[in-house]
Amino acid sequence: MPSSPSAVNAPNGRPSRYVAFDGGMLFIDMLPDPERLTLENGLRLIIAKDPTAPVAATGFWTDAGVCDERTDRRGIAHFIEHMMFRGSENVPSQEHARRIAQLGGDCNAFTSPDTTVYHERVPSESIEEVFRLESDRLMRLRLADKEMQVERKVILEELHAYENQPATRAMLAIQKEISAGHPYALSPLGRHEDLEAMELADLETFYRRCYRPDRVVAVVCGDVEVARVADLAQKYFGDWRSPNERNEVGDPPDFKPALGRMSLRLSMEVPVVAQVYQLDPLQDIDRPALELLVALLSSGASSPLREELVRKRRLCVEAACSNMLGAQGGLLIFFGVFLPPGRHARRRTVMAEMIDRFVEQGPNPEQFDQHLKQFRIEWAKDTYSHEDRVLGLGNAELLEGGFERYHHGLEELSKVTPPRVQDLARRIFAADNRLELDITPEQSRWWLVPIGLFMRFLAR
Repeated sequence: MPSSPSAVNAPNGRPSRYVAFDGGMLFIDMLPDPERLTLENGLRLIIAKDPTAPVAATGFWTDAGVCDERTDRRGIAHFIEHMMFRGSENVPSQEHARRIAQLGGDCNAFTSPDTTVYHERVPSESIEEVFRLESDRLMRLRLADKEMQVERKVILEELHAYENQPATRAMLAIQKEISAGHPYALSPLGRHEDLEAMELADLETFYRRCYRPDRVVAVVCGDVEVARVADLAQKYFGDWRSPNERNEVGDPPDFKPALGRMSLRLSMEVPVVAQVYQLDPLQDIDRPALELLVALLSSGASSPLREELVRKRRLCVEAACSNMLGAQGGLLIFFGVFLPPGRHARRRTVMAEMIDRFVEQGPNPEQFDQHLKQFRIEWAKDTYSHEDRVLGLGNAELLEGGFERYHHGLEELSKVTPPRVQDLARRIFAADNRLELDITPEQSRWWLVPIGLFMRFLAR
């Protein structure tokens, strides 16, 4: 069993943490703990000093996502993300990205159901310019009709390309059916009819309501001084005040997906069988144990899921697992894809037997140690990426109850045991927490039937 991280001098003489693996050691530079500061206006600042390279990564996390949208204006959070590159009071349209590139850095943004994030990577001496640029658009975005019309076309093309994939259309349809009307069922890209109806006043209202200091977390990681970053935050964001805007949407609802049994006919070419389980909100879930649980059941070509459904019994042509984690709850989905003809029930039974066996017996000790080692190595590697640390710290601070959950992730992994994973499996895989989902194609290609029959013959 790997040991817990401990303090020791690495071969280069630097104080380090190490993780022992069967006599070997993985050294991780001992970095100062991140610091959290909160301005008087409520803006939170997370600073993670890392002098290993003359680089600084930043992330500005806004508590504004799909869950904050009006039901008739789906896609507005993502629309605002696009408009944030189209000019603010002191920065012309597209100048933000051009200026970051001139500094030798790069920048981007993304929108999710729970948040919208703006992130940069620059030489560390350029950190003040990032604060200047970000403060201008976060506090003083300029919304112009001409720029809005340009971005509307861009977003509609993006949505068209996204939906022009059969697998994507099917997944959106599945999410809609099982999510009981929750915003988590929706793509951040929005809906065509809402995007076409969007007006400038809609963007202005959403921006005023959601872009406010008490809903922003700024994360800085790199070769920076804590005091200087704190001074920059006060200089550029200290005068920001929250408007007295009424929250017309209200707090996001808890995610309560459909449970029990469900059969769907969708525009897919092959049938799918799935076992879907509800997950707790991010703040409440045992994430290290969950990730190990998913890996133990579905990771790799020889995983129990693929071994049972694909390799051994040849009931499916592919089998995998995906999870959706969110601040309001999530889903864990085991699924198998098979060729017609064939019934869902047999495949669902095999999948359920595999899961029940895991609940009863717990993880295989050898496989548990193997996956734990891989997880800890990957986690340790991620700590060397400023960008990965920014994303991890920001996500944990805004959605998981505090950046400490990410910062101490390696130590928490060391505490995960087979009984802890088995206990989590018992809770998640409870019979009253499951949706048995059968998906049948509306139309199927005729030539898939003889191929499926041939595969069944080979499996005898």
